[in-house]
Parts: sequence; C-alpha cells; structure tokens
Amino acid sequence: MNAPRFTTRCLTRAVAGVAAALAVLPALAQTSVAPANEWQFEFIPYLWLAGIRSDLKLGPLPGSTVSVSSSSVLGALDFGAMGTLEARKGAWGGLLDVQYVKLGVDNQLAGGLLGGYNVKFEQTIATLAGFYRVVEAPVAVDVLGGVRYVDAKTRIDIAPSLRGLGRQIEDSAGAADGIIGVRTIVPVGDKWSLLGYLDVGEGGSTSSWQAIAGASYQYSPTTSLKFGYRYLSYKRDNGLLDKVAMGGLYFGAGFRF
Repeated sequence: MNAPRFTTRCLTRAVAGVAAALAVLPALAQTSVAPANEWQFEFIPYLWLAGIRSDLKLGPLPGSTVSVSSSSVLGALDFGAMGTLEARKGAWGGLLDVQYVKLGVDNQLAGGLLGGYNVKFEQTIATLAGFYRVVEAPVAVDVLGGVRYVDAKTRIDIAPSLRGLGRQIEDSAGAADGIIGVRTIVPVGDKWSLLGYLDVGEGGSTSSWQAIAGASYQYSPTTSLKFGYRYLSYKRDNGLLDKVAMGGLYFGAGFRF
C-alpha cells in the first residue's frame, strides 16, 4: 500500500492554516473573556468503542487484513483502560491521554478448510501535548503541539492445516511521532458544548493523524458527560503491522478539580 509521505513543513502549514482561518472568523472578533489565573485540572476516564482495521505483512499467506468492527469490539476485547488528564492556567495548558487495549481475533480461511490464524493484538497509545488558547470566546480555539507514542504488539498463531505452515509470528514495535493540531470548543446554551479536534504527525511512523467530533453536557459545576466519534490512523514502513486505522464512538465523564 503506497501512501503519500507528508513532510513536516506541509503538516505545519496545514494546521497553521486551519488555526489562522478559525482565528480570523468575523464572529470571533468580539473576544474575549479573561482566562482564570489559577491552575484548573480535569480527569476524563472514557471508553472508546473503536473498530480496528490492521493490514498485516504475512508474506505469501492469504488474508493480510484483520478487522474488528465497532459493534463487535467488546466481544474481541480482552482488556482496556483509557483516560485523559488536562491542566490549564490562563491561556496555556497541557494534556496527557493514555489508552491500552488487548484484543483477540480469529480468522478462518474457507470456513476452516484451509486452516486459519488467530491474532492477539496489544496496543498502547500515549499522547503528551501542550496547547495555547488563541481565542477564548465566543468559540474557544487551541493550537497544540507534542508527541504521540504508539506501542503495538502482534502475535499470530497460524493453524497447521494452512498448507502445512503451522507456526507463530510475533512483532513488537514502538514509534514516536511529533504532532501538531487544533481544537475548537463551541458553547451551545448553558449546559452543552461541541468539540472539534484534528492533529497530524510524523516521525517513527510514516504518517499519522487523528480527528475527534464530540459533545459535552455540563451535569454539574465539576462534572460533565462527554461523547462523540474518534478516528486515528497511522502507517509504518516496517514490521508485521503495515497500517492501523481505528474509529468509533466514545463515552466518558469529566471531573474538574
């Protein structure tokens, strides 16, 4: 699979252009509410029901794509833990997002007549980024930069009936990408707000990008309910995993302190 390689300069220009366009919207000319000068924290545990599509380099073996749909990801999920911690003081802030998932998927070829393989997939994704609020109101706009680290472990047990090639293939690799992005928060009434997020990255991966569209309901002054859709894709040039795409609904709660 040949994907165009994004250069860091192109990524910078793309995100900077989006941020600049948002910052100069006429509706945003009437800023601004002064940010609080004290540290504010929010912890957000969440569940991301992400369908996963992985392209595997299995050489001459058939069936090089493993997919788990969003509707069946809970059945394939062995374990998962996800959460975000965000801190902000005035216009500056930072966030740490960490998620770990362990999945198991069976793939039978020709109904099992040609054998098949079992895939065990473990993935840890950690994103550390700082942000600066370029616009506060009526629509908040943050520009951010940081690093995303992806550690993926894959084990494939190939059935002996598959052309007599019964064996086990394992691969483990980590990749760190520098990322830049933009986030917008749009208030809708007193309780609701909408979220838009986009980042792009490059480094250990050939390319990666992530997009989020969501909503938040302020249940109380310190508690909010959050939901939406999240998509993440990254591509590697080496190893067993060639490309991984993850997309699906997420649900969580935010606790401010």
